Amino acid sequence: FYYKDHQGETIRRAIHTAKQWIAENGDKVEGLTIHLAGGTIGVTAAMNEAAYETNLWVLPLVFILIFLFVTFFYSSIAAGSMMFMAMLFATTLTYAYMGVTHMGININTVPIIAVGVGVGIDYSIYMMDRIRSEMVARGDLAVSVRQAIRTTGLAVSFTAITLMAGIVMWVILSDLRFQADAALLLIVMVVLNGAAAMLLVPSWVLVFKPKFICDAYEDEDGVIHSH
Repeated sequence: FYYKDHQGETIRRAIHTAKQWIAENGDKVEGLTIHLAGGTIGVTAAMNEAAYETNLWVLPLVFILIFLFVTFFYSSIAAGSMMFMAMLFATTLTYAYMGVTHMGININTVPIIAVGVGVGIDYSIYMMDRIRSEMVARGDLAVSVRQAIRTTGLAVSFTAITLMAGIVMWVILSDLRFQADAALLLIVMVVLNGAAAMLLVPSWVLVFKPKFICDAYEDEDGVIHSH
């Protein structure tokens, strides 16, 4: 309670200062060994360090798994790469937002980021799959993209707004800082993933014209394949 707050930056500064002092003065008394104690700051610092280390492998693992699953399902590396880039766009801007607002990587934010990636990538997959279906039915890429935005794009927008409407109550009504920060972070991720689905995915399809979309066809059982 001697610190102004328990935010990640404050805790990191406190631990760094303590470790620096120990390094400079810890060996001045023979036989004396100084260790960092527990307490609220110490325990929180340990949890944040563990969360940071976990984040270094959890998020890349999420990216890799989604890339592999999409690539396998669509039998196309281009499909997996498109979803990977959509995730990278949203996640990078999420970290930028966290940096601007001084919201550190800690035990509270790491799970939210992982959940946000998993929830948000659905929007891009919906859009990509609808463009593919429209391409099979219409045979014109530009028309297919416009139709996908008019239909699936509307559904994505409605879903995102509905999700944010529920989450925003935590920001407005919650007295707990964790809930408010987590809700705001999740809203940011939903918005960014929605933007990636509505803007980036259709643009990439029009520019790169991936074969798994442009060469897609429907068999007699109604299953869509690619040449």
